[in-house]
Amino acid sequence: MSKNLKYTLLAIVFILGYTSLSFELILLRQLINFVGSNTIVTSVIISTILLFLSWGYYIGSTISVKRYSCRKIINCLVICLAGWYVVACSYYVVWAFFYLLKGIESSLYQVIIIALTFSALPSIGLGFITSYFGRIIHHFNSNYTGRFMAVDTVGSVSGSLITTLVLMPLLGVSSAIICLVVLTSLVLILVAKKKDKVLAVLMFLLLTISAVIIDEERILFNNKNVMLDNALARIEIVDTDFDNGKPQTRTMVLNGSGASKISENENMMFAYIKYINDVFLYNLPKDKIHNILILGAGGFTAGLKDTRNNYTFIDVIKQLPEISEQNFLENKLSDNKKFIVQDAYLYMLKDTKKYDFILVDVYSSVLNIPTNFVTADFFLMIKNHLTPDGIMVANIITSPSFKSKYAKRIDNTLRSVFGHSLSRQVVSDETPNPYSDKLYNVIYSYYNGEADDVIYTIDKNSAVFGQ
Repeated sequence: MSKNLKYTLLAIVFILGYTSLSFELILLRQLINFVGSNTIVTSVIISTILLFLSWGYYIGSTISVKRYSCRKIINCLVICLAGWYVVACSYYVVWAFFYLLKGIESSLYQVIIIALTFSALPSIGLGFITSYFGRIIHHFNSNYTGRFMAVDTVGSVSGSLITTLVLMPLLGVSSAIICLVVLTSLVLILVAKKKDKVLAVLMFLLLTISAVIIDEERILFNNKNVMLDNALARIEIVDTDFDNGKPQTRTMVLNGSGASKISENENMMFAYIKYINDVFLYNLPKDKIHNILILGAGGFTAGLKDTRNNYTFIDVIKQLPEISEQNFLENKLSDNKKFIVQDAYLYMLKDTKKYDFILVDVYSSVLNIPTNFVTADFFLMIKNHLTPDGIMVANIITSPSFKSKYAKRIDNTLRSVFGHSLSRQVVSDETPNPYSDKLYNVIYSYYNGEADDVIYTIDKNSAVFGQ
């Protein structure tokens, strides 16, 4: 085996390793918009890819190398893989598929169907090509197996790191998809004979242009609403609530769910944030300047009109202030609003400051519930950061009628930490149906005052003094 052939095969193996992990991570990122991000979603996708990847390894180890033309097989598979990536990684294709699955209530079943549909075939193809090249390298040099496996692993590690740490954060998800297609299509040029190089280059360009057109949303869909689409979040600013063709509100959509809404008519804002503003934030006593902590900045609509008290907004998306000021609020944040880029859980661990009011609004939708934010440990940290007579308010999207285990257990969790001085209020644009299992914004509020465990009984009743 010549050096050129050896290095070409190893380069292809590296590319295949890169693309296998890159595709997996891009698919997981797109699914966040529809089923959230949790260990179940991740485990289903990874398990499906590994299962069918192993099947591809097996097929590649059994097919006769001499009987079939290696280049023809690889070319066909690579074209299919690159074309598949162009379509399967598209946000709108995934959206359309979930629209077809809307009759399936279980998100787990939806994820399983998505995993089988989108990741099974490419995994078989990747496994087959990798195994097939492994046999060729082993045929010429049986001592090269370890290096072959090392290159494949390094490619996978590179795909993971470059996709999540470089491409998606700095250039966006669409650029990561285009890079995935470009690298996959490059294999066509590497395996082509000299006489077929021109055709391979043309096919490479065709696949690359297809990826750019389909996955760069501003080109095909003329979607100018997308402000950010990176490893952490997809943010869209859309006009909503049209009246005679004119939008009455503007909505910030974060990972597929409405995160904030703004309007000149405050009654058209999200009911839960209007409730929090009107009942709590705009009614803060005027005896002092209050320190307010907002976990989950959204569009900075919490305390929007309050220019007196000190606000600290915590969120992991560093572009939020710029996007909000330029495209959502269309105004600069007032000087009393401070923004800190940090995970809310880590912030609470490190911060020692006490606050007069803490709003927990990190649950952007029922699909995006960070598990560490629904624990007793987390809420205990919230409680310990309150000043005497401070107030905690948590916006929980759940069933007001306790029809789900989550509704019951999040209520149990909150009451185990905050005890007696905890109230619960269902807030909605419509009149909530107490018998329905529909999800609503449920506002839990806690008043950090002195506890009183006295109860009224028939033989000892001081109710006359209670008020």
